Amino acid sequence: MADDTTTGGSVVEPPDIPAYSHEVWQAPTSPADLPGSAPGNLSRAEAAANRIALIAAGAGAGERIGSKDDIRKLCSVSVGTVNEAIKLALARGVISSRPGPGGGIFAKNPPPLSRMNGWFRAATEDRSALLESIQIRDALAPLLVDEVLSTITDDDQREFASLAEVVRESLRGTDVIDFVWAVWNVHEYFANIGGNQLLNSLYLSIMEVGTSHLRARLSADAGATDAPTLHLAGLATVCLDLVDALAADDASGAIDALRRTDPTMILRPPADDPTA
Repeated sequence: MADDTTTGGSVVEPPDIPAYSHEVWQAPTSPADLPGSAPGNLSRAEAAANRIALIAAGAGAGERIGSKDDIRKLCSVSVGTVNEAIKLALARGVISSRPGPGGGIFAKNPPPLSRMNGWFRAATEDRSALLESIQIRDALAPLLVDEVLSTITDDDQREFASLAEVVRESLRGTDVIDFVWAVWNVHEYFANIGGNQLLNSLYLSIMEVGTSHLRARLSADAGATDAPTLHLAGLATVCLDLVDALAADDASGAIDALRRTDPTMILRPPADDPTA
């Protein structure tokens, strides 16, 4: 995957993408402004409730997952925090609670939609969930591209060209949030072209898992003296590759570009990017 490199102190430009210096791309001061609806700064109770939901999801319906104190130790939180977390998990329908001997916290079998919503809610805190969401997206990519290519109009192509130019312009600037939004807008427009609302909503939810992970990482690093250097050219490249493939009616190229897309790739040098 193309990205920026340096040789002898000078920047080598990736194809069709303006050169920029690594040093100017530092973590933004307001990562909460990144796209997506998942919260970027979870309270300890919310984070613990998400952990409880993941534990419950891995157990059978009605299976005991532990006492309140067991849960507290697993989540590494205080008594007050675990009480609040259990209330949240009960409200979400992922667990039940029984008092007395033989009681404790038990996994519940919520409706499929509730289970899926709970999974997406918890995914922000779980790196393995990000990888799982990418696997799902990869499997859906041919369906997504087929939907778009069977529906896309000349007006859509002009809008994609305009959105792609915004991606290029944002790469010339120094605002990471503007850049991520520019990329998001391309994918949001892509998702809204097809007629399958369930498929399109699922795709954007998967994109939100990536942006939520990115937001959580940048929030944790905000204000740090050693804030990480970000690597934007790779994400810009795959975004522009998607637009080019759609313009050329190239289904395989568009599928490949989708499968190489991961908002968190800006946190890693190109050689460390598993999608490269």
